[in-house]
Amino acid sequence: MRSAHVLAGSLLAALAPLATAQSQGDERAVREHVATVAKIAAGFVVFAGSGDNAVALVEALREGLPVNLSYARADTEGELPAVVTIEPPTGPMDWNDVRMALMLARDAMIGIGISRPSGEQLHAVLMGGEVIAPSGRPVAFRGVLQMRAEGLNWGRIASERYQRQAISRVE
Repeated sequence: MRSAHVLAGSLLAALAPLATAQSQGDERAVREHVATVAKIAAGFVVFAGSGDNAVALVEALREGLPVNLSYARADTEGELPAVVTIEPPTGPMDWNDVRMALMLARDAMIGIGISRPSGEQLHAVLMGGEVIAPSGRPVAFRGVLQMRAEGLNWGRIASERYQRQAISRVE
């Protein structure tokens, strides 16, 4: 229940500028927007590292804008969080595409044994890069968002993702 309250607070903070701009216009549209963001983000809190990151990532993909995601540092020496920037090459996406991109990226990580990716791992699966699987083997990702920007449909992206994982596991 606490995570739902944190997620709701994150949504309100992230959407305050939108709500202000729309306050004289269509309040219903703002409520629907907030509800949609909350619904999608709720499924990716663990994947994104926090409720704030999930909300920010959903908003960024929807709008096609860069987003900075914060993660606890692995070295624990610094008090400042690590920041990973995701710059979607896709441009604005519709809600179903946002959900599909995050689902495919999450499933790709789970497929190699990572359920709570670091910021760098999240960046690799979304934008392209290499991840070291728990088995110690490197797995190369073309990047779910990168492949979508290249014009691949979701079925082809899912197929590419699994082919690359299978190749990486065999090597």
